[in-house]
Amino acid sequence: MRPSLISTTLLLAALACGGTANAEGPRWTPLTGLLAPSGTPDAATGVPTETSSTDAPTPPKAAEAVSGVGPAAPLTLKVTPGRAPTDGSPQASLGVKAVTVDADLAGALDLGAVRGALVTETGAAAAGGAGLIAGDIIVAIDGRAVAGSDAVTEALRDLAPGRETSVTVRRVGAGARDLERLLVERAGAGNVGAAASLGRFCAQGLVFGEKAPGKAASFALQAAEGGHLASMTRYALFAKDGIGIPKDEALAARWFRKAADGGQDAAMTNLGTLYEGGRGVTQDYAEAARWYRAAVDKGHVFAMHRLALLYEAGHGVKKDDGEAVRLLQAASDKGLSEATSWLADKYEQGRGVPKNEEEAFRLNARVADEVRRAAELGNAVATFNLGILYRAGKGVAKSDTEAASWIVKSLKLGDTYLVSELMRNPNVLSEADRKWVQEVLRDAGAYTGPIDGAFTPEVRTAMEQLGRKV
Repeated sequence: MRPSLISTTLLLAALACGGTANAEGPRWTPLTGLLAPSGTPDAATGVPTETSSTDAPTPPKAAEAVSGVGPAAPLTLKVTPGRAPTDGSPQASLGVKAVTVDADLAGALDLGAVRGALVTETGAAAAGGAGLIAGDIIVAIDGRAVAGSDAVTEALRDLAPGRETSVTVRRVGAGARDLERLLVERAGAGNVGAAASLGRFCAQGLVFGEKAPGKAASFALQAAEGGHLASMTRYALFAKDGIGIPKDEALAARWFRKAADGGQDAAMTNLGTLYEGGRGVTQDYAEAARWYRAAVDKGHVFAMHRLALLYEAGHGVKKDDGEAVRLLQAASDKGLSEATSWLADKYEQGRGVPKNEEEAFRLNARVADEVRRAAELGNAVATFNLGILYRAGKGVAKSDTEAASWIVKSLKLGDTYLVSELMRNPNVLSEADRKWVQEVLRDAGAYTGPIDGAFTPEVRTAMEQLGRKV
């Protein structure tokens, strides 16, 4: 969840393919954004989603800028860090949000071995008003080199709020707009890393403004055609879900396969889900299992979970609860809360492991804690999941009132992918829960249709309406 979902990052990749209920009783089938085209880590696990590729960026064909915007120039700022809100000791803060500069962006900007942290957003009091702006790449704080966003946090731990220090940045022109202009120019000149970076930032709504799915898809395709594996996967995800481009699951399957053939583990997992569900390809559980296994061999946590469900159901592989438990445990150990939830079911029901209700309770409580942390970071699917957990009483005290509050909050975040996946696969929820969601929408003043558990276009409109109210 992808828990960073819970990015990372979390949006639905409906787990109903593996079964939402069984003879032993109903399950919580979490909605997951672990395979969503955001490219961000899941907020609860920190695991990357589709951008796990280590593609080497293509250098620019021409280093000079067409419009006169030069490369990222070094600049040293004198700043006075503010105080971050913490429960413990005072923590210095620059008042900005940042992401790690990856190889694609470094190559696109001629940074060489320099990495750093790209400022994506600044607050009103960013760096004590000293001038950090979106688009700056922080490369050192108080003389200490910064290799990425985590290093920013580490460097600030050693500083006292209110004490002036130096922050060295690389800045393109006047900031974000000039950075975007330079990347567009270099993408047009054939720089694959520039196109990949633009696709990522436009998909996530980073640095340059709101999310722009159409532009993101265009740049992702450009990078994909240049051989960038992660961009192949990102473009396939856009095609699979109809984000930024018309929905075309067959096209998605072709791009997933290209990336998978190139060794991209997330593409392997996504291709497996298409074979499992018969979307864009002929349904083939054995082929799904083959691609999941290939991704598992590369350590892909979501593939571990998906393959475990096939072993549990005996789809494409020989039914084996012991192997399912082993895979679920491996994914759970890597922080995948969905796997932890299914593992709790195994202990509760004594399938593949000795029955242990205390261990089941502990695991469910851990899931609830992970989902809550992701929800509190603003992840829409994690927020929805938390509502479902309260509805089911899994790891938290059962409360329909609390559940409804989190469901409404999740929809008010305006995440179109969350709504699309709920509409595409409503059976991830039981009929009783679908009726309850309709009642929640009605009580929120967004829905006037029948309470029948059918997720009609009227239900979609109601969900989208809540998002537009914010």
